[in-house]
Amino acid sequence: MSKLTSFTFITLNGFFKGQNEDTSWHPHGGEAGKFANDASGADNILLFGRKTFEIMADFWPSPMAAELFPIVAENMNRSQKIVCSNTLKKADWKNTTIMSGDIIEQIKQLKQTTKKSITILGSGSLLTQLSDACLIDNYTIMLDPVALGKGVSVFDGIKSNLELILVSSRVFGKDGIVLLNYERKQ
Repeated sequence: MSKLTSFTFITLNGFFKGQNEDTSWHPHGGEAGKFANDASGADNILLFGRKTFEIMADFWPSPMAAELFPIVAENMNRSQKIVCSNTLKKADWKNTTIMSGDIIEQIKQLKQTTKKSITILGSGSLLTQLSDACLIDNYTIMLDPVALGKGVSVFDGIKSNLELILVSSRVFGKDGIVLLNYERKQ
């Protein structure tokens, strides 16, 4: 059985995106950038909701991504990707399949049948749905030293309490970023 992990960067006040889907407040260099290079090389299946997928699919295959973040761009484009959407009919980003219908049952099946780890990147609505279904095994949260006036909470719309146990942490001192790794409390 594979593990399902979420990776989300958030602000000090718990937002994973600002107004108008803005994530420009998240720094992409320094120690955290090296971490992204290393983490993107894992042979995981990447799982997205439609909105996050569209943003990622627009950026990572671009010449700008290859110039600014060559290692992450190469790894993102090479990775197996699944986008969960009942409205998206076509996905042109290399190695992408669309999952529609009952995603809860399909993710349960995927966890049972694949040997690869699965990682949700961002994707707040999907994160909430899979958290409520108790399907996420680990939560990796990158806490950025910024607060926004308005935004969307990382667990916006969650229906039940989510209790987690901190299993590790890492401080990127020069960046002021803290990486927190949690497991779901059993």
